[in-house]
Amino acid sequence: MSKTREELTISEALRDPLIAMVLRADGVKLDDFKSLLETAARTREQRTSPVGNFLKSISSDPAAMCSYC
Repeated sequence: MSKTREELTISEALRDPLIAMVLRADGVKLDDFKSLLETAARTREQRTSPVGNFLKSISSDPAAMCSYC
């Protein structure tokens, strides 16, 4: 049994024939779709996760860990 991934990379999405057909049907240019995906990826990378916030707080003040328990 092969392992499946849940998400496409941007380059895979841009080469996907089904996505290309939907874009054409909707009148969306490939460059516009690429810009949308890149903007979304940058926005996603900038968000901090609750785990990241937790690790940041306990690294500066280990006693703060008790407030998360």
